[in-house]
Amino acid sequence: MDGSVANMRRLGPPRTGIAERIWNAARLEFSRRGYHGARVQGIARGAACNVALIYRHWSSKKALYLDILRSVWLEAAAGIAEEVERGPGGAPAVVEAYLDAMMRDQMGAQLLVREYLDGAPHLAQLAGDDPSLLEPVRRAAAAIALANGRENGIDPVMAVVTIGGLAALLASAQEASRPFLETPLPPETWRRHVHELLLHGLAPGSPRPSSGVSAST
Repeated sequence: MDGSVANMRRLGPPRTGIAERIWNAARLEFSRRGYHGARVQGIARGAACNVALIYRHWSSKKALYLDILRSVWLEAAAGIAEEVERGPGGAPAVVEAYLDAMMRDQMGAQLLVREYLDGAPHLAQLAGDDPSLLEPVRRAAAAIALANGRENGIDPVMAVVTIGGLAALLASAQEASRPFLETPLPPETWRRHVHELLLHGLAPGSPRPSSGVSAST
């Protein structure tokens, strides 16, 4: 499909040579600008090559984007599935799994956020071609349903979609917090803060460890 590098969809990113440079430059360009804002010329500059060389490896900008989006999704999904299965169960396991996956690859998280803001058309295309891509979402929803049922009126699939989207947004937004804080937060402090927010929200009554967050105003 779309003339991508052979087996890229199954094997992930290229490991050496110009294809790897193009891949890394494209990940950065797409994460910063989204699919529509990204320019092939910008990818070429980042990879220190000409545009024609990019088209020797991928037939189009869309082909390259689909391969990268699929790789980001699959890498996150593998970690999420593993953590959900061995985690504490229910919503806590799902929150921890999604947050850990997004924090491991904040560039990928930012790319996903931009895809979501566009309405996720390319993710929908990938899932249409390969419905198994959505299996981690279904398994995470099943984990929530098994632990909580529907007693609180929250649909498990919608809960997972919300957790996943917020985890991607908040993981990729750590740098955006700098103007509002007296001192930059270490990644683990930021992770703990986001974890408590996603799991417990702002409702009073739930004991939480101190996040170490202090407003600069």
